[in-house]
Amino acid sequence: MNIALVGDMSRETDRMSGIINEYMSKRHLHADIRTFHSAEELLSDYRPLQYTVIFMDIFMDGMTGVDAARKIRESDNDTFIVFLTTSHEHAFDAFDVHAFQYILKSPDSALITASVTKVLDEITALQSESEDRISFMIDGKEHSISFSGIVFAQSQKNYVVINDELGNGYRTRMTFSDLCGALSRDNRFLQINRGIIINMDCVTSFGKDSCELKGGISLPINVRDQKRLDQIRKNYVFSKLHGRQTFGGGRA
Repeated sequence: MNIALVGDMSRETDRMSGIINEYMSKRHLHADIRTFHSAEELLSDYRPLQYTVIFMDIFMDGMTGVDAARKIRESDNDTFIVFLTTSHEHAFDAFDVHAFQYILKSPDSALITASVTKVLDEITALQSESEDRISFMIDGKEHSISFSGIVFAQSQKNYVVINDELGNGYRTRMTFSDLCGALSRDNRFLQINRGIIINMDCVTSFGKDSCELKGGISLPINVRDQKRLDQIRKNYVFSKLHGRQTFGGGRA
């Protein structure tokens, strides 16, 4: 989950960051958190679908959070926007930008922790309901992982190793073709070489002979098919940024 924190008081954003990190750690989830000290700073680096959720102060020096949300909604209707405010009255300002929720700022750490937890519970529940998952057996026990949590998978003789965003590798007895078949309904997955399939949302760079993924992972690309694979990746990124259905993936 990618999360943006937007506020002009470092003490407040640091507190929010700590609450979110604790929430994720307790639930064995992963979050990339970026902090912005103004609405203008957020917008200067903004791309549609860049963040799962944005926690943003309504009142800041310069542009307000509501005005920033209006700019965001010009190109992105899907990101969850959660406003932080000092008064219930200010919540009405959030209606026309389709804010997901608002949190009343409080010096009481327990109170604001409970509010943030409630919001994150609702968002993770919505994601779980809408996301496909893959189930597999390891040592007689069933495991399940959401498609978005998969970074890449690689065949290993009669096994497949599924690697998640937390750095875990799950080695399960499954054919690689069966895994690709299960992932084929999700266009974010691309087979880049024999026995290697990646989640294109996790790509940091795509070279002539290797693909770099977040976490410093480098995987070899089928060199003969590199141009076609790179074009599929570019099509996917373009369609995602423009909010359209993604182009189909493929096999190397």
